[in-house]
Amino acid sequence: MRGGRQLASLVLVAALLLAVAPRPARAHDAPQRAGAARLLSTHPSLGVIGRAPRFTLGDPEGRPVSLTDFAGRIVLLAFIYTSCPSACPLVTQRMAVLQRRLTAAGLFPSRVNFVSVTVDPDRDTTETLARYAKGFGADPRGWKFLRDASDALRPMLAAWDEWTKPLPAGEIDHPARLYLIDGAGRVREIYSLSLFDERQAFLDIRALLVQPGP
Repeated sequence: MRGGRQLASLVLVAALLLAVAPRPARAHDAPQRAGAARLLSTHPSLGVIGRAPRFTLGDPEGRPVSLTDFAGRIVLLAFIYTSCPSACPLVTQRMAVLQRRLTAAGLFPSRVNFVSVTVDPDRDTTETLARYAKGFGADPRGWKFLRDASDALRPMLAAWDEWTKPLPAGEIDHPARLYLIDGAGRVREIYSLSLFDERQAFLDIRALLVQPGP
C-alpha cells in the first residue's frame, strides 16, 4: 500500500482512533461507556471522516467487485465471518432489516447498496457465503458478500484497520464496526455493533441522499 492509498489509510485509522476504540466482536455484549455513545451517535452534518480505502474482491459467483463499482451510491460496509457465533449474525440481521426498509422506500438497490466482507476466507468459500447471504434474505442485486485469498485480503483489512486474531474453538477476534460510505467514496459514519441501530442508519442514509454533492 503506497502513495495515496497509504495516506487514505492513515487518515481513516486516525479517524477511527478518534471516534471509537477498537471493539472485539467476541465482546459485543460488554456495556459501552456513555462517552463512547456520544462519540458514535449520529451528528446532523454527517461530516466527512476520511476517504474510503479502495478494494477489489470476489463475489460468490467469482466476479470481481470493487468499491468504485458503487460510485454514486451509498454503501454500508461490514466485516463478518459466517461461523461467528454471535456478533456477526446480529450485524447481518440488522442489515437485513435495514435492507427491507430501504427497499420499501424505493432506495435499495438503486441508490443504496450493502457490502459484507469475510475476514475468514479460508473457511468462507464462495458457496458458504452464498448460503449465508440467502439465509438472511440478502438481495443479490444490491448486497454483495465478498472474499479473497488470505494473502490478498490482508492489505485490504490493514487499509481499513481491521485486525483479526484467531481464538480457541475456531472463533476470530475482530472489530465489530460498520462504515457508511457516500456516493463519492468517503466514510461519513462509523458504527459499533452495540450502537448500530437500523432505524438511525436509515435516517443517516436519508440525510446523505438529500445533501449536496462534493
